[in-house]
Amino acid sequence: MDDCLLVCHQCKERYPIGKQNKCKNCGGILTAEYSDRYLKRAWKQLNKKEKHGMWDYKETFPPVSDEDIVTFREGGTQLLPSISIGEKLGLSQLYFKDETKNPTGSFKDRSASICVSMAKALSCPGIVASSSGNGGAAAAAYGVKGNLDTVIFIPENTPADKISQAIFYGGTVIKVKGNFSKAYHAAADMAEKKGYMNVTTTFLNPFGLEGYKTISFEIFDQMGTVPDYIIIPVGDGPILYGIYKGFEEMKRIEMIKKLPKLVCIQAKGCAPIAKAWKEKRKVISCKNPMTIASAISDPLAGYEQDGEITIDAIRATDGRALMVEDFQILEAGRELAWEEGLFVEPSSAVVLAGLHQLIGSGIIEKKDSCVCLLTGHGLKDCSSYYPKGGKTAWINA
Repeated sequence: MDDCLLVCHQCKERYPIGKQNKCKNCGGILTAEYSDRYLKRAWKQLNKKEKHGMWDYKETFPPVSDEDIVTFREGGTQLLPSISIGEKLGLSQLYFKDETKNPTGSFKDRSASICVSMAKALSCPGIVASSSGNGGAAAAAYGVKGNLDTVIFIPENTPADKISQAIFYGGTVIKVKGNFSKAYHAAADMAEKKGYMNVTTTFLNPFGLEGYKTISFEIFDQMGTVPDYIIIPVGDGPILYGIYKGFEEMKRIEMIKKLPKLVCIQAKGCAPIAKAWKEKRKVISCKNPMTIASAISDPLAGYEQDGEITIDAIRATDGRALMVEDFQILEAGRELAWEEGLFVEPSSAVVLAGLHQLIGSGIIEKKDSCVCLLTGHGLKDCSSYYPKGGKTAWINA
């Protein structure tokens, strides 16, 4: 067996590392997989050095030369112990993994960095992405830095601040009528016609997961152990699957003995994965997404298998999937800002709303260690915290 291959999640067909983003045999999702020998060798090298960012774990990635790496020093984000929310909830081990400190303000920088680097390594003439905002900003920043033609398709309701960020970095931004799924298919069509690498942060690009799995490595290095729970905001799920992948690789080579329970949180107005998990059925796309949490408002129309692979990871860790209401998201955003000094977009605040639900139902106990993943800065989508008319949402607080 080769040490590093692309493997179909569905039929297990194997391919050499390359540009393809779907299995030619069955159309399934491809992931980068490694031999135990490859991973053991990688961690033997990693354990000898200090690690400050994502690329300090490059030995666990597909091979890429230093001259092809496109980086703004992403990763290495803080794991912050709770200042007061944990005490109020009776949790002595509550932490916030602060991905808002990445260069463009979200966790999407991890995916963009490695995807653009692989695009250069594979001699792609350009990159294309569909995005509800954060992924587009990241793709624009890294694509332009990598001297690649960079095109971003965005849904028409994308927050203006996120559009401005992508444009300012220098990407070509094209607004598409409709929701994220419309932008998704427009980007896929362009990638196929022009031979660009599709760096959309869904499961279309197998290399994005490699960036996300470094969150697992950092949490383990920062805690010195595996937490009991990790609570994750989810649109279509590569962030959750990437975190699962990182811990699973460590477990496979006996670095750790257990996996953390991964909890998927979705907004009730667009929750195809959480509904499928709760009802124990296949994922059905959301027909009319309606939520203030724009960054996770992904209906999965035409690519429902993304939700299926995410549910596979949830089940593999004995995790679960929850839905939260928009008013709960707003309350959680305020609580994070007032109690912890953490200003996050609504799509990140869902994790605290979910934590309240988990504690209220007795699923998370006081003895459990818990990490909440904060994926995007509040300045990305601060208008959602204000009702129409301009008055603050907290006027009666």
